[in-house]
Amino acid sequence: MLIEKKPELKSALETINGHIFYSFQDPNKYLENAITYVVSGIEQGSHILMVENQRFLSLLQQKLKPILNKEQLSRIHYTNNFDFYFTNGTFNPVVVFDHFAKSLKPHLERSETVRTWGHVEWRDLQDAYREVEQYEQNIDKLIVLNDITSVCAYRTGRITKEFKNALLQCHQFFMTDDEIVLI
Repeated sequence: MLIEKKPELKSALETINGHIFYSFQDPNKYLENAITYVVSGIEQGSHILMVENQRFLSLLQQKLKPILNKEQLSRIHYTNNFDFYFTNGTFNPVVVFDHFAKSLKPHLERSETVRTWGHVEWRDLQDAYREVEQYEQNIDKLIVLNDITSVCAYRTGRITKEFKNALLQCHQFFMTDDEIVLI
């Protein structure tokens, strides 16, 4: 199933375009990869929609502040992942997809390039497996249609093999803490 290896992860994160499933284990490498992704997008003139938990949001902001100037920082749009994925108290793929599309709309209407990073997590991830799969399939269509680069991050220990296989089916790339491969 893996066709092309990209061992230079940093370089790949700077140039790759498409829908990326990121299965991560090491929080430090995760943060480093997120920073690389954000900085490279900003340097290319993109806006970044960052959907992340509060802990990582704080760390990202802290690490990005000395790297980027005020104008560049203004192009990073942070959203708490719990608020984003549970707008109505539960994960509803239609509602979350609409929320995602509405977040992109103003940027796309202004012909701005956009990169997204979504950390998908919650206590009962396995219980929402089918809903997440439906959401990811819909997001994939939107991403391809609008030529967006998007990372969907999941902690490795929180997803089953079956869930991982389903996620591999609706992404173009598979990423770990150390490499990225074309699916």
